[in-house]
Amino acid sequence: MSDAPRAVRSRQPWRVPLIAALALAFGSLALISGVAYVAVLAGATGTTERLLVDRAGRVIEAQVSMVKSRLDPVAQELELIAALAAQGRLDMESPVAARETLAAMLAQMPAVSITAFASLDLQLDRAIRRRDGAIVRDTVPLADIPGSIAGFRELQTAHGAFWGDLFWSPSLGQPMLNVRAPVRRKDNAFIGALVATVGIGNLSQLIDDPSQPGGGNYFILVGHDRVLAHRRLIDPRGLGLSAAKPLPTIGEVGDPVLAHIWDPPVHSPTIERALGSLGHIVEVDGRRWVFVRRELKGYGPEPWLVGQYFPIEEATSDLDRLTNGAIVGAVTLLFATLLALLMGLRMARSIRTITSAAEAIERLEFDQPMHRPSRLREIDDAGHSLEKARSALKWFGIYVPQRLVQRLMERGEEGIASRRVEVTVMFTDIVGFTPQVESLPEHETAELLNHHFALVGACIEHEHGIIDKYIGDSVMALWGVVPPRDDHAGAAIRAALAIARVMHEDNGQRRAAGKAPIRLRIGLHSGPAVVGNIGAPGRVNFTVVGDTVNIAQRFEQLGKEFMMPADEVVVLTSGETLTAVKDREALGIDPPPPERRTLRGHEQPFDVYRLV
Repeated sequence: MSDAPRAVRSRQPWRVPLIAALALAFGSLALISGVAYVAVLAGATGTTERLLVDRAGRVIEAQVSMVKSRLDPVAQELELIAALAAQGRLDMESPVAARETLAAMLAQMPAVSITAFASLDLQLDRAIRRRDGAIVRDTVPLADIPGSIAGFRELQTAHGAFWGDLFWSPSLGQPMLNVRAPVRRKDNAFIGALVATVGIGNLSQLIDDPSQPGGGNYFILVGHDRVLAHRRLIDPRGLGLSAAKPLPTIGEVGDPVLAHIWDPPVHSPTIERALGSLGHIVEVDGRRWVFVRRELKGYGPEPWLVGQYFPIEEATSDLDRLTNGAIVGAVTLLFATLLALLMGLRMARSIRTITSAAEAIERLEFDQPMHRPSRLREIDDAGHSLEKARSALKWFGIYVPQRLVQRLMERGEEGIASRRVEVTVMFTDIVGFTPQVESLPEHETAELLNHHFALVGACIEHEHGIIDKYIGDSVMALWGVVPPRDDHAGAAIRAALAIARVMHEDNGQRRAAGKAPIRLRIGLHSGPAVVGNIGAPGRVNFTVVGDTVNIAQRFEQLGKEFMMPADEVVVLTSGETLTAVKDREALGIDPPPPERRTLRGHEQPFDVYRLV
């Protein structure tokens, strides 16, 4: 069993102990300082090659930092709002409060044109900055915006903010960058999605800083020749942009130098070796220009090429021979000290990465990899251990409800000790599932079930229910278990009605795609049940047992007698569940008089209410 780990270790990069790294850093400080001092006193001077590399590196790093400093705060602000909403400090489920929050964000972020929040009732609350700078607020149906429903459904399973596809804004007459973030409660239940947009005109204006190296000769390309940011795009009118052609090419922005970026480079072995992958040199009308560029990912599905260009003579304009050996020695010593400090900071950052990973495990966040390879042996070993723990706990989190895990963390095993409580149990079942999928490939069957369970699960979790198990195409869910709650029956009914609404919406999309609708039966029943760990000592499940569970399943099966051929969803509930509802008026239901039915295994008939 020890051979496998040893094989994995053999493929890892060379590493050194932490103490050895510190000794090497400070030893290098003294060695570099002494060598540099002697070399400078001997009258060493910089060369054109070294200056060119320095210039290219400073230019591209400044430009990339400029882009990140303008766009990253937008995503961070979105994540802050999502975090405050998760903590209950912002009420994003109130349209008025949501619009005011969005307007406040818009006022603080001049780069942003539109902020919006999409709620579970498929309404979009927005704050929009008009051309005159005024901020207006409105609410529109999500369905009125093409492609928004699919994007909203995608966000239901997302974690954290991310940059989406470029889209065309008819009102602003330019393409828009957009960042999206899901909003979840502390229990990870999805309650909506935040979106913020940045126009390419705003992006071009924000990164146009003449004080930076390279002046205003900046650019951002998407693909080989599509221009995303350029001084000409600060006001993109007159370029003929449209939804069909949202970005101009390098030959359409009126920049004769940029138009030649992909010309054959001027061959110079010394300069080409100096620049390396940082860029290249081209000749335009007898003058040589240095292009420096770097790929930047994470702001959309396609990577960006961020860069600038400048005349080659600027690379040597600040050539200055240092003659005072003592001063140069002191500067070199300072550089070595900063290098040692930088190494210390890098080590501290690696340690902080491990700390953040441990905190993420404590928050039950297992989706993102936690290990970043390090040359420091102790830190790398700790990172490997945390990554293994994350992988194991991720699978654990898939099979065990997070609310149950949180209760275990808060109260220990006594928090889930077996006890008798009043609960509401729900069963759902797809009608005619087997005939419907028997002709489908295996992967399409799995995709259909996963999509269906995602829709049903979102409604259950939104009402604080726990999915106990999946049985084929059926779902068993519980309310009043962890933690116990008085209005478990009302929450279960709200979840059932939400499932019915979502199924009608999803079936509309299936019909539009030429697919058969999904028909669903739902049964609810409330009553006493034994809740706790059930099973053998080495393999237990936290579940409920008792006649209440059996009756709920009988009600789901009873739906066969109530469902008509034209019905897509039938929801049946017992009189016990309606009696347990604390505020029936708040549910907004008025079921017809019940029918009396006798269930298998029971002599006394039950009142059966049809809610949908």
